Amino acid sequence: MKTMEQDRYGAADKCRAVLAVWMERKKASVLCREMEISASLFSQWQDRAVLGMLEALEPRGTREGMEGPALPLQFKRLLDRKVRQRDLLSLGRNAAWRSRPAKIRPPQETPSPVAVS
Repeated sequence: MKTMEQDRYGAADKCRAVLAVWMERKKASVLCREMEISASLFSQWQDRAVLGMLEALEPRGTREGMEGPALPLQFKRLLDRKVRQRDLLSLGRNAAWRSRPAKIRPPQETPSPVAVS
């Protein structure tokens, strides 16, 4: 069952709204107030937009040394977070993830037994 909020705005409206915030033409709080939507709903729109772009623009081959234009900080953070989430999901749900690399300890050496003659 669809809610009224889901029917109110089409894909083009959602796209314009997300791009307005990403291009820093409007603040998210102002946009949400104008469109009469919750901040969490707008966050879902942003998440879906980023995931859609990641899937659509997945490189077929990486080009080293080619950087595009600078992204607004808010969009860069969101994009980095979504890439990390996608990478973690691709590792599998049972993969252990650490925020810091684990310390690698050398194996403890056991003293060799002294031969009795």
